[in-house]
Amino acid sequence: MKFYNKTVLIFSLYFFIALLFYSCSDPNAVTEQEFDIKAWKMDRNGCESVRTGMLEDLEKIKPKLKGLDEIDLRKVLGKPDFAELFSRNQKFYTYYIDASQKCQNATSKAIKNGDRRLVQIRFDAINSVNEIIVTREERNKK
Repeated sequence: MKFYNKTVLIFSLYFFIALLFYSCSDPNAVTEQEFDIKAWKMDRNGCESVRTGMLEDLEKIKPKLKGLDEIDLRKVLGKPDFAELFSRNQKFYTYYIDASQKCQNATSKAIKNGDRRLVQIRFDAINSVNEIIVTREERNKK
């Protein structure tokens, strides 16, 4: 009888530990199958043009990114290409889709004219993602 009680106790302990780990995992977390996190992070400032092909995947994960705090967003998208503090403790992150002016291989006419696509992410005062938009940076147009 002692062996039976010990086995049940050990099994119950493993079951509760597994349940604890499962309940702590986020079911809405972005997975590598949904979005190539490593490729996005490696394409700093859009210089390698990898992010251009990832826009559709980014659109799919947008709902999962909204509400994330700054640390969790950085786990998915990495360090922003540009960060800006705004009034009332708001913060904006910018990730370039097309090569930014910082890229040495930025040769296309659209890029030289400043017509680049970028992702802008706005954090609210409590530091959670409030808005994600894909837009164009239009400067020096003549």
